[in-house]
Amino acid sequence: MTTHALQFTVEAVDDSSVLGQSSLTVDGSGAPAIAYVVGTAAGTAVRVARRLNGQWTHEDTGGIAAGDDVRISLSFDSGGVPHIAYRDGNSDNAIFGTRRDDGWSLEEIPTQAGIIVRSAADVSMQIEPNLNDPPFADTPTVGYRDGFHGDSAAVARKVGGSWQISGVDGPSDVRTGLSLAFDSSAGLRLAYFQGFDDGSPVIPQPLKLAQEEVSDVGDTHPPTFVNSVIDSEMRAAESVSMARGLFAKVLVAYADVRTRTVRAWSGSLGSEPTIEVVAAGNDANGPRFPSAAGDPHQTLFVAYLDGGQVVLARRGPAGWTSQPVATGGGWPSLEFGKDGTTHLAYGTGTLMYARGTVSPG
Repeated sequence: MTTHALQFTVEAVDDSSVLGQSSLTVDGSGAPAIAYVVGTAAGTAVRVARRLNGQWTHEDTGGIAAGDDVRISLSFDSGGVPHIAYRDGNSDNAIFGTRRDDGWSLEEIPTQAGIIVRSAADVSMQIEPNLNDPPFADTPTVGYRDGFHGDSAAVARKVGGSWQISGVDGPSDVRTGLSLAFDSSAGLRLAYFQGFDDGSPVIPQPLKLAQEEVSDVGDTHPPTFVNSVIDSEMRAAESVSMARGLFAKVLVAYADVRTRTVRAWSGSLGSEPTIEVVAAGNDANGPRFPSAAGDPHQTLFVAYLDGGQVVLARRGPAGWTSQPVATGGGWPSLEFGKDGTTHLAYGTGTLMYARGTVSPG
């Protein structure tokens, strides 16, 4: 188990006018990959960087991001093929992309009944390679807010070449984040804020958690969801991140601008869920933009930005403890390899990558 401070090796990934929205994941071989947005003469381009044989390569996908302060989703299928999802900067439609032999192929997701393309926001995607049985193997699964239906939460799943749409929750008066994640048993959850304008000076924005209901094996109908409020006190939410691949645990990290805190909601099988303050700040510079993850030992971590520093917090027996990683900006994105290696992307202007291993002693 990780008990000592981590030592980080930091390297530059891309210095070509990186705007942020970075999302890091690890492929099947344990190599990191990052989806992010760069500024070009033509607009905001979606780019993917991969670290192969110790060197970073960069590739434009042909996509134009909305610049909406939402991470560009990146996920690999069981064959090692990368996929991305995001909101398009021209149409506001949800885009799903796949890297094929001849380059990237992009498609608009038909968010209305799997037939009609409408606007979307807060796009979050994961492909769960542990779903090995047809027709669900390597199923693209995309969470989003449905702009045609009052920013209600929804899920699009591509099965057999067709998109299936599931409603998750009703309309919302705010767009302040949505995060989709599979656990280690392919259980699907979404964490999101749902705000209603009740006339108060600050719109209530309770944090909610939706979970896919278990269906019969081989059932190809769109999944159904049950949802509940897990933090009713939120009033000024900024972003939300849910850890992926955990076993019998759930971790949701989120930023509260009103109290200048990063919070963590966590639950595990057989115990009551808890809400804890991961970090508190004194001004608008932090803490912000959390990214939640768990290591192979199920230890919970949250990376966040605080006063120009990228910081990594770990949940230990006595609570949350933090260590600075590097000076930087942008949205941190955190993931762990199967070998326990810590992978962290961050930065604007220049995209940076930090690799962490346990220090000796």
